[in-house]
Amino acid sequence: MDDIVIGIDLGTTTSCISVYAKGRIRILENDRGARVTPSFIYFPPEGGTVIGEYAKTMSLQKPENGIYKMKRLIGRQFDDTYIQKTLEYFPFVITSGISNFPVIYVKQNNTTIQKTPQQLCTIILQELKKYAEAKLNQIVNKVVITVPAYFNVTQREVTLAAAKDAGFTVLKLLNEPTAAALAYYFDNDITENHISLVYDLGGGTFDVAILQKKADNVEVLCVDGDCQLGGHDLDNCILNYIVEVLRKDYRYNAKIDPGAKRRLRNKCEEAKKDLSSANKALITINGMVPKHPRIIITLTRSVFEEKASKLFKKTIDILHNCLVESKISKQSIQEVILCGGSTRIPKIQKMISDYFGGKQLNNSIHPDECVAEGAALQAAMLSTSKKQDIELLEMVDVVPLSLGFGRLGREMLVIIRRNTKIPAKGSQIFINRDESHTSFSTGIYEGERTDVRKNRYLGKLSIDGLLPAPPEQLRVTFTLNIDSNGILTAKAEERLSNMVKEVKVNYTRGDKSEFEIKNSLLAAVENQETDKKFTKFVRIKQYLIQYLIRFLYNFDKQKLHYKSIKIFCEKTRYDLYDMEVEQEERVKNLYEEVKVKCYAIAKKHKFVYLPKEL
Repeated sequence: MDDIVIGIDLGTTTSCISVYAKGRIRILENDRGARVTPSFIYFPPEGGTVIGEYAKTMSLQKPENGIYKMKRLIGRQFDDTYIQKTLEYFPFVITSGISNFPVIYVKQNNTTIQKTPQQLCTIILQELKKYAEAKLNQIVNKVVITVPAYFNVTQREVTLAAAKDAGFTVLKLLNEPTAAALAYYFDNDITENHISLVYDLGGGTFDVAILQKKADNVEVLCVDGDCQLGGHDLDNCILNYIVEVLRKDYRYNAKIDPGAKRRLRNKCEEAKKDLSSANKALITINGMVPKHPRIIITLTRSVFEEKASKLFKKTIDILHNCLVESKISKQSIQEVILCGGSTRIPKIQKMISDYFGGKQLNNSIHPDECVAEGAALQAAMLSTSKKQDIELLEMVDVVPLSLGFGRLGREMLVIIRRNTKIPAKGSQIFINRDESHTSFSTGIYEGERTDVRKNRYLGKLSIDGLLPAPPEQLRVTFTLNIDSNGILTAKAEERLSNMVKEVKVNYTRGDKSEFEIKNSLLAAVENQETDKKFTKFVRIKQYLIQYLIRFLYNFDKQKLHYKSIKIFCEKTRYDLYDMEVEQEERVKNLYEEVKVKCYAIAKKHKFVYLPKEL
C-alpha cells in the first residue's frame, strides 16, 4: 500500500487534516463529519479523554477539566510574561514543572493527573491520526505539520516530539503563512515574479509573510508576526467587557466562578462570529447571576471594535514593519491574501484595505482550511507515493533577523544575515590571543545593531579543555546552522584537540514581543550614524587589547625588565575592556601612548604575533 503523506494544521483553536492525492486536495473530516476539529480536550472525572466539539460541550459541567489553547503554552517557561498574564483566563490549573515548563493538573478517578503541553498536543495529534486513517482506510505515519512563522526552536522541537509520540514521522514543519500562500498559488494561475502578502490572523497566532512566485519556487521575502495575538485575545476583549457589565450592573463577579467564565467565553466566541455579519450580537446569560435568572447584554459592533482597537492596530503595525524590513512598497504588493478565521471581522478587512489605499483583498481561499491545504501540497511534494504525484514547487523561507556572535569589544559579528534563505549556515574562525587561551566562550545574538548589547541575547556557546598554544596557533570554528524546520544549532569545533560543543538555541522568540523585536530593525535604521561611530571606536579598542595581550606575551617570554612599561600595559589592557564609546578620545590617546611606549621595544626585541597597525 502507498505510503501516503498528509498535512495537518495543528491550530490553537481548531485543527484540520488534508491530503493531496490523484490531482486534488481533500479535507479529511473527523468522526462527527466536521471539516475542522476544536483543539480541545476534556478529561471526564471518571476517566478517559474526549476530543473536539463534544469536549467543549462536556467541559461546561466541569470547566477545570477542559483543556484548550495548549499550543500557546508549548515550549514556553512557566514564568514567561505571557503565561503569567493569561493565567486568569484559564479555568484549569497550571503550575511550574520540570525545568520551569508549565504543567496542567486535572482531577480524574479521584486522583490528580499531570499533563504537559507536549502530552496534550500528542493527544490531539493521535486523534487526528485516527480520523485520517479512517478516511483513507490505511495506516498513516508521515506528515507535514504547520507552525506559526515565529515559533522558536523550543516550540518547534516540542511540536516534533509531540508528533513522534503520536506515531508520526514529521517530514517538515511548514510555516503557516507559507502554507496559505502555497494553497493560493495552487488554486490560481499566477504569473512569474508575482508578489503577494499573506495576512494570517488565526485563533491564537498572527503572521504576516511577503512572498514572491518565481518560475519553479515560492520565495518568502520577509516574515513577521506575534505568537500571542489572535482570536483568543479578541474573545478576551469581549469577555472583559461582559465581566465588567455584570460587576457594575448586577454586582456579580464572574471571575471567581470557573464554570461561569467557561460559559461566558463560549458566548463571547459566538458573539464575535455574529458581529462579522451583523451590527449587534445578543449575549444571553441564563441561571448564572443570583436573582437574575436571565440577562441579555447587547454587544454592538462599534463597542467590540473599540475594545479590540489596540489589537487591530497592532496587526497593522506588524504588517507595516514587514514591508519596511523587506523594502517593498505597498504598490508592489499585487495580492493581499487573507487567512485565519479572525480575518472575517469587517473592521480588520477595512483597516487592511485602507492601509493599501482601498485595495481589494483576496478572499478566494478558505480561511479555516487553507493552511491545512498548503500542508497537504507540501506533503505531496515530499511523498514517494504515485497517488501524490504533483508538480514540484520549492518553498524558500528566510531568516527574520540577523544572527551572530559577540566578539572582543562587544561587537556583533554577523554570521547569518536577515532574509537569508533557510536552510542556512555560516561559520567564523576564532583564534587564541595568548598561550593561556585554552577555552573560548561567546554569546549568540539576534539583531541588527553593531553593539551586541543592543541586540537580543539568545544563549552562550563555550568550549574548553583545549591544549595551550602560542598566539594565533589555536583555531576554533564557531558555526550557526538553521535547518529546514527552522531550528538553530550553534557548534564550536577545535580539530587538533578533537573537541566539539553543540547547543540548540532558542532564537526566534522569548520574553520580548514580536513588535519589540521588529522595533530593533527600525532602531538599526535610525541609529546608523551611532553604529558607525561604535564600529570605528571598537576597531581601535580591539586593536589595542590584542596588541597589549601579545606585547605582554612576548615581554614575558623574553623576560624583559621594563617594569613601568609592563605596569602600563597591564593596566591599560584591563581598563580598555570597560571603556565605552563616550570615551573615544581617551582610547585614541591611549593608542598614541602605546605607540610611543611600546612600538620601539617591540621592534628592538623582534616581538612576534603582533597585530598589524591600524
